[in-house]
Amino acid sequence: MHSTRRATLRLLGGGALAAGGLPALSMTAAAQSDDLVVTNNYQNHKRGTINSLHPERRVLNVVWEDLGRVKMRAADLVTNYSTLKEGQIVDCNWFDYVDFLIAKKTPESEAKAKAMMAKGARLTGIPGMQEPIRMWSMSGMVTRVEPASGSLFIVNASNGRPEDPSPDSGEVIALPQIQSAAGRQALAALKPGDQVITVWTHQTAITVTIIR
Repeated sequence: MHSTRRATLRLLGGGALAAGGLPALSMTAAAQSDDLVVTNNYQNHKRGTINSLHPERRVLNVVWEDLGRVKMRAADLVTNYSTLKEGQIVDCNWFDYVDFLIAKKTPESEAKAKAMMAKGARLTGIPGMQEPIRMWSMSGMVTRVEPASGSLFIVNASNGRPEDPSPDSGEVIALPQIQSAAGRQALAALKPGDQVITVWTHQTAITVTIIR
């Protein structure tokens, strides 16, 4: 599996990630459709060290040698979450960000974003998972568009919360890289000054195996 962690600009609250040198995320055209499916090609299998835990939100921060610190939500399949501790070496099976909506901000696109957030996404080929994959949204004014790399920079207006601490309203954010066919098509139509709304899945762990 590819290492598919996406960097953001100040979005991760001072995480050790850098914008350059990261491999591309292979996304499918399923994103941005009404059927909110996260397919298996978004999976990652890596070994790292637990940096911190937030049990109230089932969040774990894991440090990988090649990616730095990554924050994930533990799905209901992670039945051993209560036994996890800082400093443990763990093998994780996790899914990266997936873009499900990149659109100019209109009453219709805002309504669609709210519906997506309420519904959540589902995984294919993962038996036993009951809870949907949670999603987050961020909107604001476009400051820069880079269609070739799938990069979108906005002035945050919504104070969306993919990570803590949440970015301030008015902060310039580099969103995760857009790779889905529908997302790339929407990105090509954007220009600086446009108001945009976006919806993404959280990074989600489905298994965390303690090594030591």
